[in-house]
Amino acid sequence: MNPLKVGLLTLAAMASVVVMSLKITQNQSGFGKHVTYKTLVKDASGIFEKTPIKVAGINAGKIKSIELAGRDALITFEIQEKVRVTPNAKLKIKSVGLLGDKFIDIDLGAETDKRLEEGSFISTEGGEGFDSLAKDASAVLKDVKEITAGIKEALRDDEGRNVVKQIVENINEVTASLRRITDNNEEKVNKIIDDIEQLSSQLAHETDRYQKDSLMADLSKIGPILDKVDATVSDLRVIVADVKDGKGTVGKLLRDDAVVDQVSQTLSSVNRLVNRINNIEADIGLSTGANTRTGSDTRFDLDIYPAPERFFRLGIVTNDFGPQSEKETDTFTSTNGGPETKTSVRKINKDDFKFNFQIGRRIQRFGLRAGLIESTGGVGVDYFFPDWGIRTGMELFDYQKDAGPNLRLMGEFKIWNVLFARVAGEDLISKDGKQSATISMGLRFSDQDLAALIGIFAR
Repeated sequence: MNPLKVGLLTLAAMASVVVMSLKITQNQSGFGKHVTYKTLVKDASGIFEKTPIKVAGINAGKIKSIELAGRDALITFEIQEKVRVTPNAKLKIKSVGLLGDKFIDIDLGAETDKRLEEGSFISTEGGEGFDSLAKDASAVLKDVKEITAGIKEALRDDEGRNVVKQIVENINEVTASLRRITDNNEEKVNKIIDDIEQLSSQLAHETDRYQKDSLMADLSKIGPILDKVDATVSDLRVIVADVKDGKGTVGKLLRDDAVVDQVSQTLSSVNRLVNRINNIEADIGLSTGANTRTGSDTRFDLDIYPAPERFFRLGIVTNDFGPQSEKETDTFTSTNGGPETKTSVRKINKDDFKFNFQIGRRIQRFGLRAGLIESTGGVGVDYFFPDWGIRTGMELFDYQKDAGPNLRLMGEFKIWNVLFARVAGEDLISKDGKQSATISMGLRFSDQDLAALIGIFAR
């Protein structure tokens, strides 16, 4: 592989990404002068450095650092100077959608008030989003369970008997009494019916014949309606009976305590899953440059933060620096039957690609990591200056028998937005005097930058 071609191709790709990133972030909160403020929160889960600060749903700043202050989390953040924050401003932690990232929304307060002094504290209110929705849903289910228990208790008297059953028995007794009265006074009842019929006939005779025809037509329409009402009442009676017996989804929900508990557990599990997904942060770096002794140096790194204090580093590196395998072959030749001549040929094999896979832990501004560094075992220590966009580090790897281990000291400096420069000293304690330096430039994206880039292509 030609290192020059690899470097040119990488530079072209980086130039394209720079143009796109500037297109995306030209109206973002990373430009212009900012004012720094602070706040204290009880729970900073899902909030990281560079988490956006929004006003009316638009990015107006970002978090600079998160530190532990006693039992609370001290958050230092910056707001664009053109956004005037007043002493009555309030912060609120929110989340975007079911699986969206968390952000901080700021209420600027009254427009007529003066600007809050830089470095002042702003109070934080309770958050909103899916977390509070899950808690509300669990509380509603608990209320439904209590109401159902109350209804069941209300349907029983002081002695524990079913009140509805007693009412039905009383209705049956009244019906039986009416039947006995009707049987014993059948003649009287028939006479009363005859008298009513005669009265009805006289009233009908006195009614206008046209009104009579209209009235009969209306009565003929009422009949089918009453039949439908009767059928509906019968169906409703069956449904109510099934619900009382605990049949169907509604019946189980109202009568079965286990179903309510399962629904509550399911919502709790979903809530925990969403919190874990929201806690994952990523940082991607791509750079290319040259070494003073070996030539081009191109590398890609991906840092994954499942929690603020833990991270994994994955990466690919292509350069001519590092261990090389040698193979020596002896060849014997003779000329015109003369003595044989021995020729030794040495072949050097180079690895085109080297891989990084490290497990690390973040302690305040320090980072400790160990694992594969350019396909060899090693350890590393980092120190971060988030306010200045600088990260420094030391790596010890590639323990060659003759030359000793490779000690690398490096520094990375943020130039502008996602553009950075990297300087590294290679093999500084080499026994064979092969110390060198690497200078490169590249791009570094956070997951917020990648989300904006994906949003542009998804439109």
